[in-house]
Amino acid sequence: MIQNHVRIAFRNIFKQKGYNILNAVGLATGIAAGLIIALHIQTELSFDKQYINYEDIYRIHNFGWAKSSPPLAVEMAAMSSFEAIGRFAGHGTHVVKSDDSVPGEVTGYYADSSVFDVFGFRLIEGDRKQALAGKKTAVITEKMAKKYFGNQSAIGKVLKFDNRKEYPVVAVMQNLPENSHLKFDYLISMPTFYEDVPPNWTGNRGWMVMYTYVRFKSDKEYQTALAALTPFMRRFWQGAPDLENQVANEPLQFMPLKDIHLRSNLEQEMGPNSNILYVYVFIAVEILILVVACANFMSLFTTQAIKRMKEVGMRKIMGAKPRQLMGQFFTEVALLTMMSLFLAIVLYQVVLPFYNSISGKSLGVWQIFERENLIVIGGILAFVILFSGLYPAFFIARFKAGSFVKEDRLPNSMPNKVRNALVVFQFVVSASLIAATILVQQQMTLVKNKDLGFDKDQVVNVKLYGLLWHKTFTETPVIKNEFLKNPNILAVGRVGNMIGENLSVEAVVPVGKEQEADKYSSVRVMRIDEDYLNVIGATVLKGRNFSTKFNDSSSFIINESAVKALRLEDPIGKRINNLTMNLTGTIVGVVKDYHFASLHSQIEPLVMECRPEWTGWLTVKLGAGKTQEALEYIKHTVDGIAPGSLFVYDFLDDRLNMLYKSEDSMGKVFQFFSALAIIIGCLGLLGLSAYTVERKTKEIGIRKVLGSTVVGIVKMVSSKFFILVFIGLTISIPLTWYGMSLWLHNFAYQITIEWWVFALTAGVILVITVFVISFHTVSAALQNPVRALRYE
Repeated sequence: MIQNHVRIAFRNIFKQKGYNILNAVGLATGIAAGLIIALHIQTELSFDKQYINYEDIYRIHNFGWAKSSPPLAVEMAAMSSFEAIGRFAGHGTHVVKSDDSVPGEVTGYYADSSVFDVFGFRLIEGDRKQALAGKKTAVITEKMAKKYFGNQSAIGKVLKFDNRKEYPVVAVMQNLPENSHLKFDYLISMPTFYEDVPPNWTGNRGWMVMYTYVRFKSDKEYQTALAALTPFMRRFWQGAPDLENQVANEPLQFMPLKDIHLRSNLEQEMGPNSNILYVYVFIAVEILILVVACANFMSLFTTQAIKRMKEVGMRKIMGAKPRQLMGQFFTEVALLTMMSLFLAIVLYQVVLPFYNSISGKSLGVWQIFERENLIVIGGILAFVILFSGLYPAFFIARFKAGSFVKEDRLPNSMPNKVRNALVVFQFVVSASLIAATILVQQQMTLVKNKDLGFDKDQVVNVKLYGLLWHKTFTETPVIKNEFLKNPNILAVGRVGNMIGENLSVEAVVPVGKEQEADKYSSVRVMRIDEDYLNVIGATVLKGRNFSTKFNDSSSFIINESAVKALRLEDPIGKRINNLTMNLTGTIVGVVKDYHFASLHSQIEPLVMECRPEWTGWLTVKLGAGKTQEALEYIKHTVDGIAPGSLFVYDFLDDRLNMLYKSEDSMGKVFQFFSALAIIIGCLGLLGLSAYTVERKTKEIGIRKVLGSTVVGIVKMVSSKFFILVFIGLTISIPLTWYGMSLWLHNFAYQITIEWWVFALTAGVILVITVFVISFHTVSAALQNPVRALRYE
């Protein structure tokens, strides 16, 4: 029986090649999109799950901060619930070279030797017990070892950081997983941190500098430690004047390792994380596209089945049972789906490179054939077959034998109602995706083009390190004059943290208000030199800029928001105290508020100190039109100042655009899947319009004989579809408005959702509908009416 079903299924599939090709291509497009989205989601959900027993690993942090203080882990280590506890502290990005290699940039951390026990890092070379145990030693990744030492053993080799500090390599560890929130090339031993940093800082319980991780023995021990956190905090802050306030308002928290990438967006994260909201969005998009593809399939399949009603009736008269008929039609659905799956895999291979480029992912071409992903494919295939095949097979098989032997139509209107509902659903999805794409693009245009309060264009940031930093600091006027000799260079300054980076959060209060420090909000602090504000074109509203004519080492410039936060009516000349750095000075200027962080948040209070010795970047303002010549001159000048230095630079506007990378990628992905949804919908409309025209062939012929025009016939055929479009738009507009309003809440500065977005969406949908339907309708309307009247 199965063999018979398969033979008849192939015969029917090839008999109606046109419809089935449309069906297969539409379904394949939907499955290919589903595969890509499924692998994208799987990648996001698998972050940090490659580590051994990742369920038992947690990060300890204070409320609102990803970091904790140096003494915290030392005192928590005594808790018996922990199997291991380890810390990372930022060592930064440095230019590193070995004796035989060219300089290159790498990023790393100070780390406890116990991080190997927490995360289960595997060593390729070296002794696990000695790694990170001694002072001034380094552990590097396999990738970094290959970069600097080739196929030679890295053990005992020396790496020079910024042409200043040297660290011997004591171990080489396995490369980190690609989908891990931990990103580093090397680790420096924690005893080195305690040697590099003064004791008054390493013992500071309020200095948030460490990323602290623990591994629990089991969930029971985790619950025990969770219950012990509050008593521990009281012991940790014992003697503090505001002990109860700190325990209540700054509680410690355990964050599961697997949740950091998608559910953590705290101050001073190791790097930009994603958002679980985007995973939900992708899940919704995947379901919608698969359902649209399946809806198309169901609609076209039931449409084709109408032509086979006499066949079904004859089979029933000859004794075929409903389950046998269901088996026959279900076999055809399964075969068509399998063909579509094969085509979908081909489409996946073709489209994947393009998708990776717009989404920023690195999904593999053959990744779908991994065991876990084959399960995903099987799930999608089962969903498609069941969703697409059960209704047509069940519906067709349940009719009585004599009800449709004499005519080619079903005895009631249920299939038409279902088909109309499926078409409406397609319009809802297509319209929602188109409108969402337009709104995302509008928001991205806003954040990229908004007046930020400073000039971001033609500003180049050049990394200072080693001899270049030393010369720039000790021979500042000479170095700046050397750069300014080129007419394409307009200004040169220095800064510690660039715009867009996480600035230091410090406690600053007016002098005399130190006892009321808890009543003042923290501020952001930036270290700059006297020319930095000129480079970025920030506006000084009151007072003056920093100047070499004054001793400004204990002077401050603040922004308008800081004036409000510090409650200063006439700030110029007022003295403020940076409690974090134990530095008191005078306010000499007030700058107009400018966006030194992303537009996700409001402008925060900013305090700027004139600390050239704490700067790590040279900022250069270029004239328009001669960018390449100016860059070549800067590189030539750097080579002359510090021979052998690596010329590392970037443009400020490029760095700012990176702040919105995830949203920008989401916008491009929305465009991609909107196009796919439209293609799938068009294929479905094409098949339905072909069927509609075929059913109305004689009617069209009669109307032409009676004088109807081509336009009139097109209107007649299209009117039903326009009603469905209107219903779909009516449903999609409020849904899209609500969903996009929620997304826009992620931005402090956002667009207003305008009515014309939905009007444009409706116009696009209508144009596409008319174009697709007219493909068959116009052809039928132009046909000789005699042929139409003789059509059977």
